[in-house]
Amino acid sequence: GLTGRIEIRKILSSKGVALSTRTIKLQRQFFVMQLQQSVLPFAILSVPFVIVMYGGLTGAQLGFWSLPLTFCLWLCLVVQASVQLRYVK
Repeated sequence: GLTGRIEIRKILSSKGVALSTRTIKLQRQFFVMQLQQSVLPFAILSVPFVIVMYGGLTGAQLGFWSLPLTFCLWLCLVVQASVQLRYVK
């Protein structure tokens, strides 16, 4: 995580190693990709979770709402793949 990256940077700078701007840029991009891979699935899966919780708490029938639930599960995989492709590109 962020603390590990800071510790590595401290160790390298104490030994006189200077990071290039390209290395720093790649580290930032990798960190952003890690954040996206962990936060986006939770954001996407929160929609079906809220729908199911609403149905459970109110006793509502969720017949038609099974379609958006399924769509959100597939969307989670698509978003993770697109984040990885963006980083590789």
